[in-house]
Amino acid sequence: MQKLKQRLQHKRIFGMGGILAGILAFTGTVYGAPEEMPEENQVAYAEVSTCLNIREGAGMEYPVIARLPKDGYCEVKKEEGAWCYIESEEIEGYVYKSYLETGMNQETYLRRTGREEPVYAYKVENVEMNTAGKGQEIADFALQFVGNPYVWGGTSLTSGADCSGFVQSVYRNFGISLPRVAADQAQAGTRVSLEQLQTGDLIFYADGGAIYHVVLYLGNGQVVHASSAATGIKISPVNWQNAVWGVRLI
Repeated sequence: MQKLKQRLQHKRIFGMGGILAGILAFTGTVYGAPEEMPEENQVAYAEVSTCLNIREGAGMEYPVIARLPKDGYCEVKKEEGAWCYIESEEIEGYVYKSYLETGMNQETYLRRTGREEPVYAYKVENVEMNTAGKGQEIADFALQFVGNPYVWGGTSLTSGADCSGFVQSVYRNFGISLPRVAADQAQAGTRVSLEQLQTGDLIFYADGGAIYHVVLYLGNGQVVHASSAATGIKISPVNWQNAVWGVRLI
């Protein structure tokens, strides 16, 4: 009789343990395991008026290696004090945490920013030397409008512009007048070779000798431009095959 009572008591204990294990398995609680940021909450964007510097290390003393445009999309990989280590497409580095809007997934990012697709970081070269220049100021201003629509014949930086309308409106903000169409803009300012390009210069593309497109040079082989109705205002590599010359207006 005594042995039977002991067996029943043993069964009740193990039964309670099984229930507890089941509860822990159901809730996903694992005691002692490190807490990780859920993947859906790693998405963030740059909440700035122009662009956010991406640095090589977690501190202002580290060089700038790239920039994240206004509303630029990134994923937060880890936090180090006031800094976040982020990844934006193929670019990784550190940004100051206070300028990031965090805690969302990609769907929420698109809804909050009003973008149809993510806007990513772009690389820069010798940015510390160029930051004080007017060309960099113009480039930073233009980057605010990445993701906005392309509209044929348009000149609005927010509601829509075509390629020549985009650069005309950007430069108008700095008190510089440009003709309306790309072919005429190509004759303005000072013509420079592609080897002499500086941040803020215009680059013209031609096909069969006819100018058909204008872009604004960011440096390091990158441009910002009103591309097409499908892609809007975007950052792209220079199309060196069709680029013919640059124009400097400052």
